[in-house]
Order: sequence, then structure tokens, then C-alpha cells
Amino acid sequence: MTVVALIPAAGLGARFHDAGPKALVRLAGKPFLVHALERLAASGRVGRAVVAISPGSEAVFAEALAGFAGMPVTTTPGGETRRDSVVAAWRASSAGEDDLLCIHDAARPLVDPVDVAAVIAVAAEHGAAVAGSPVTDTVKRVRGDVVVETVPRHDLFAAATPQVMRAGLFREAVEAGLADATDDVELLERRGVVVRTVLTSRWNVKITYPEDLARAEAWLMAGRP
Repeated sequence: MTVVALIPAAGLGARFHDAGPKALVRLAGKPFLVHALERLAASGRVGRAVVAISPGSEAVFAEALAGFAGMPVTTTPGGETRRDSVVAAWRASSAGEDDLLCIHDAARPLVDPVDVAAVIAVAAEHGAAVAGSPVTDTVKRVRGDVVVETVPRHDLFAAATPQVMRAGLFREAVEAGLADATDDVELLERRGVVVRTVLTSRWNVKITYPEDLARAEAWLMAGRP
């Protein structure tokens, strides 16, 4: 059984005032993508990676990946949406039905290799698993600017990546034509597949805004995680 990382990286870094690929925004001197690949490789469980990129960006990605030797990495043209890019990476991966797809966002460059291995181990046993953590903030449902409900949080889980699943299960979900999912395991959930949760480090933040980047830089300079 091979574990193949699929990384959607076709998005642009508009929030960082950068017209280039968001996956190549630099954190502590290295692109998000390289940080993420290093940590996936360090898990000891991921054998290779396929990165879905925007057409026309082949040269800049090749330059960014030139010094990375942790595992084999190939690129493929992505799609208009994140889901399209994940599907494109899967199609280019040549993964077998029983292989595992480890889908991870380049914008989560601080993922702990131990956590990656843990999610993969659970998916290998049960078929599908998602990283994340319990919701600790109070969550309000609002309409306009009016609170209409306080949502009980005792059973809420903030999903992150990696999200790992057997390639055969992912293929079945794609062929069923499911759409409008907000993440990858939701495609499986809609087909009745049991998805296990794996509690992972809160350092595994998604870098969305410039202030997230500044915080991540500070964490790395402090020797964390």
C-alpha cells in the first residue's frame, strides 16, 4: 500500500498582496509548499506527492522545488476550484484502489509529522480519517448582524488537513458526481462512509491572512512546533 500526498496549489496569494501562487508565499525563507512537503516526508509514511498547480506556473514551481529531495514530487495542472485541483492531482497520481490519498493544504505548512503519521495510520485501518481539533470558541449562528442561536459545541470538531482516504473510496465519490463539499472527506460522508477523526496539534494552522503568516514566523523563530 502506497501513500500518495495530493496537494492543491493552484490558488493565488491575493490576500498577501502577491499575484503569484499562494503555495509559494515564503515563510521563514521557504515557500509554504516546501515546508508542507518536508513535514509530510518526515512522517515516514508518505511515499510521493502530486501537486496541482495553475497552468503557466510550471517554471516557478520547478524552481521552488529544485532543492527538495525528501520524496518524489510531480506537478499537474489544477482546476478552477480546490476540489477540481484535488481531483486532477488524484487522476495524475496513478494511485491503486487500496492506496491511500493524503490530501493536504500547502497553506498548512506547520503540520506535525507525527500527526501526519497518526492520521494515515487511522485511515489505513478504517478507510478514511481527518485531522482536526475540538471547537473551543463559542459559536453563534447569525442572520445579517443578529444572533439567532448559540450552537452547542460539545460535539463540534474543526476539520483541518491532512485528510486521508483509500483511493477507491475517493474514486467512487468522484464518479457519483458529488459537488459543493467544503472539504474532501465530506464527499465520503455523503455516501455513508464512516470517517474517523484524529486530534492533532493546534500548531497546524491554516495561513489565510498576513497576520497568520507573521504569527507562524514568530512560532518558527521561537523553535515551535
